[in-house]
Amino acid sequence: MFINKKLKSKIIMITVFSIILFIPLIATSNNLGSGFSSINELGLNQSKQINLELTLPSELENFLDSIIPAQLANYSIAGATFSMVKDGSIFLEKGYGYANSADHTPVLANETMFRIGSISKTFTAIAVLQLVETGLLDLDVDINNYLSAFKIPETYEEPITLRHLLTHTAGFEKADIYTILPYAQDFEQVLAEGIPDRVRPPNIISSYSNYGFALAGYIVQEVSGKNFEQYVSDEILAPIGMNSSSFLQPLPSNLSSQMSTGYDKYNLPRYFEYISIPPAGSGSSTASDMSKFMIALLNNGSYDGNQILEKTSVDMMLSNQFLTHENLAGIGLGLYEFDLSNQRIIGHGGDTQFFHSRMMLFPELNIGVFASYNSEGGSVARTELFNEFIEEYFPYPKVDIEPLQGYKRRARRFTGFFVASRRVYSDKTLFDERDFIDVSFTITTKKGHLIVEGISGLEFVEVEPNYFIESTGEYYFEIAFIQDKRGRITHFYTNFIGPHYAFEKTHTLYFGSEYQTAMVATILILMFISLAYWGIRALVGFFKKKEKNPKIQSIARWSFLISTSLVLVTALVTPSKINNDILLVIETVKVFNGLLVFPFLYLLTVIVQIVFTFFAWTGVKNEEGKPYWKLSGRVHYSILVLLSIIMIGIFTSWQFYII
Repeated sequence: MFINKKLKSKIIMITVFSIILFIPLIATSNNLGSGFSSINELGLNQSKQINLELTLPSELENFLDSIIPAQLANYSIAGATFSMVKDGSIFLEKGYGYANSADHTPVLANETMFRIGSISKTFTAIAVLQLVETGLLDLDVDINNYLSAFKIPETYEEPITLRHLLTHTAGFEKADIYTILPYAQDFEQVLAEGIPDRVRPPNIISSYSNYGFALAGYIVQEVSGKNFEQYVSDEILAPIGMNSSSFLQPLPSNLSSQMSTGYDKYNLPRYFEYISIPPAGSGSSTASDMSKFMIALLNNGSYDGNQILEKTSVDMMLSNQFLTHENLAGIGLGLYEFDLSNQRIIGHGGDTQFFHSRMMLFPELNIGVFASYNSEGGSVARTELFNEFIEEYFPYPKVDIEPLQGYKRRARRFTGFFVASRRVYSDKTLFDERDFIDVSFTITTKKGHLIVEGISGLEFVEVEPNYFIESTGEYYFEIAFIQDKRGRITHFYTNFIGPHYAFEKTHTLYFGSEYQTAMVATILILMFISLAYWGIRALVGFFKKKEKNPKIQSIARWSFLISTSLVLVTALVTPSKINNDILLVIETVKVFNGLLVFPFLYLLTVIVQIVFTFFAWTGVKNEEGKPYWKLSGRVHYSILVLLSIIMIGIFTSWQFYII
């Protein structure tokens, strides 16, 4: 009933997913995922009119039964678990498939434990806020005040605070550490030895950071005097009765028998995953326990009369503490918005290598939904399940598109090559080896619409300054571009990835570079042919003792030799400076520094060439009042000067004249 509808939406989804299937948004052995398994994770909801009321658990169960069993078969998944709460009580809980397929142990929603991955970060945020409430921590002071074993470098004047850590805005690059392993590591040692570079001041751009949340959890450990795992157990899990949940690795003996096995893509059982930075993702829980947790978050921090957080703290978690763009989703403390429909949705996703989960809260409706899969194929299934759920119960209405006046004229300024802010900046040896770039997009324009490479068949149109939506209004896709004080587009955010990922615009050298390279090569070849021709003629004239050329003609040709040399040097140096590096649109001076003198010297030589072209055609300063060259020579030189001017245009597009 439900699986076969919206065929067009499914085809686009599959196309998109296949293109970026292996981007590190999916958890790998070196990356604890954020809960986004594909580009379709936060969007691509086709508008529809069906809107069933969530009043009968039996209707929801029928809906799930029409989807999840088929997913287990189609995606080689052993088992799944689901829970939904509404109005402060459990609405539906159900398990599917097997916790252990070898002995046919069924998944039971109230007993079977699943790894919840990065949903653990929500617990970490609560732990921090609890200590803020007691006065032991402050969200807005330098975190180095709380660190003793090591310190975060003071790269920028602005210090990093706990608020920055909990909103992924600390300005860290992606940490070069292994987060998922088959064995345990020392938490403090991992943090101390794996400090990522600070690549921007805090609170400028969001960039999903496992390290940042691990650091927040470590501060909880430092200030409270308890191991982080014990603190969470004592202050969060036990008070609200989450008795089948733990952050310990391995699980304590009284819970280990409840743990589901994790399965790889071949449906083979794998090892228990150790998270080297526990506050970022070591949690294990049941669907029933997650129901209690969701009720507490929706009930101002209280469950069954037990208060784990004050209302003001819960409000900070659920409200935007960092807003990417006024039209897009924002980030709370330990939670983020899912911009999927007209309903406000906030929650968190979670991935380990073998488990894939998501928790969504609908605060205004007092609804919470949790689901988790115990196999690698769950990354696709989780996406599909929540898309179907939203489309069934909270559909996005089709909107009428009114393009911004002059949108066609403006479109080109948004084109280019954009790379994720969550990437390694410092160690360029990781390129193509260890997730140097998580994901990137090339944006082109077609008749005033934007085309995003990888989103087949969809176009975007500008409806507000720097804000684009899918051009037909059928699909809920948005892109918002951010510009700097000089009006240059620096990055964009989009609802098809999420608010804690910015995509930074790279230097124009990366966009259309093959055409620019061909143009530069062609110009250089023509220049060298001309220089060779003049050199041969000069040698022939020397040996035949012909009359020397006028000085102005000689100076003009020497200036051309100098300008050609400057183009050659610049063309040779430029690729070496960006080799295995990502140069952003705003970084020309930083990277090229003193080398920028060559394009400016070239500009001066071209001005000289233009002056000599005038002399050549008019015969100024010539005693005979005639042009200095024959007609063929004047045309030849003028063509070369025109090529030199084109080269200035190329250098300008490379931003060599922007200081």
